[in-house]
Amino acid sequence: MVEKKFLETVKKFRLIEPEDKILVAFSSGVDSVILTTLLLKFKEYLHISTIAIAHLNHMLRGESSDLDEQFAVDFAQANNLEIFIKRVDIKKLAKEKKASIEEIARNERYNFFREILQEKEFNKIATGHHLSDLIETMLLWFIQGNRKGIKGFKPREKDIIRPLYTITKDELLQYAHKNSIEYRIDESNFETDYLRNKLRIHVIPLLKQINPSLEKSMLTESFLLQYDDDFLDGYATEISQKFPNTGIQLSQLLNLPEAIIYRVLINWIYKNTGVYPSYSLVLDIMELLHKEGEKSFDIGDGFVLIKTYDRLLIKEKSEKISFEYRIKVGEEAFIKEAEIKLKSYFADKVDMEKLKDEKKIACFEIDDFSPEEYFIIRSRKEGDRFLPFGKKTEKKLKDILIDLKVPKHMRDSIPILEFRNKILWIVGLKRSGYYPIKNETGKKICFEIEEV
Repeated sequence: MVEKKFLETVKKFRLIEPEDKILVAFSSGVDSVILTTLLLKFKEYLHISTIAIAHLNHMLRGESSDLDEQFAVDFAQANNLEIFIKRVDIKKLAKEKKASIEEIARNERYNFFREILQEKEFNKIATGHHLSDLIETMLLWFIQGNRKGIKGFKPREKDIIRPLYTITKDELLQYAHKNSIEYRIDESNFETDYLRNKLRIHVIPLLKQINPSLEKSMLTESFLLQYDDDFLDGYATEISQKFPNTGIQLSQLLNLPEAIIYRVLINWIYKNTGVYPSYSLVLDIMELLHKEGEKSFDIGDGFVLIKTYDRLLIKEKSEKISFEYRIKVGEEAFIKEAEIKLKSYFADKVDMEKLKDEKKIACFEIDDFSPEEYFIIRSRKEGDRFLPFGKKTEKKLKDILIDLKVPKHMRDSIPILEFRNKILWIVGLKRSGYYPIKNETGKKICFEIEEV
């Protein structure tokens, strides 16, 4: 049955092609031993060019790890196979990199395999992952809330093949016993400190009491999830490539199905920051897409995502902007924080129609003005208040900026024109009610934005 399933899996998923040079990830456990045994047995039938094994000694179990390595050497000699061996102190490396032992061990293994592929020109890596591993993986990611992992792994992912994909661990053990195949047992597989081991030893047996066909059922589920995910991820990637790095208009997102929106957000954030956002963060962002106002989200690695009134933006975190310039009438100042030039001048007559454009020009009639006085152009401050035109009472500057729908991340860089401790103009946005123009003629003080 094991041999039949092996050949069916190889054929169905086109795992092996004529003249393949296959490197087997060889742990010395039953999975990799049987995988190599089957590849050797059907080498001619499958027209395999070369088979070799690679063993990484993780140095985690002292003498047991060394015995695993020696077993791999003996197996290679007995079967006339080339073997590649490397030793890595995984525990020490994990401590240095502040990562889990499992993550470091996996990364080191595959880095080792890739090195061999490049140097020796093998074209495929065969691993001993089997159906029971698939079930454990799906449950593991389900428990930890990882949507992408719930579907498990594929029988083939680029140059990595898994010919034991449809065979259970029990079937492999029975095959080894029936054919007197020797292998090493990793005693750490029985330690329930590891979540995967806890699932294998305690949880899965209970699930199989409920559903004796658990492996078959979850294999089917894995296939269907793979189909759905491949299509949706491909579609979302295609859409996300259309969005510029500078930002996404909310109107471009809101007409898409939610299953696509969250994928687009993940792709777009990763493309612009190198950070893979958590699902809980993405759900928080999605929840606010239909709401008014704005909010910022800490993505990590020094980036923030900003939801404005109509856009999503990604910015690097920056210090709070603070600036102050002093200017007398007749002078001009370049406000580098806002990238604008502001000139000031006296005017004997003003065009009232022109003054309606508060974004470009603001003029004031100050009867008791002294030529020695100066105006301050500065960033906003805590407690700033603003007198709207035609009103008698001031409002918080913050509320005015909200009414003007100025994104929060831009508010600190907007210049404030101040005179005698009163805000005269939110430069480029809104003039205050102080020192209104009473007549078209008579000396006025004007401030105008010039193109840079």
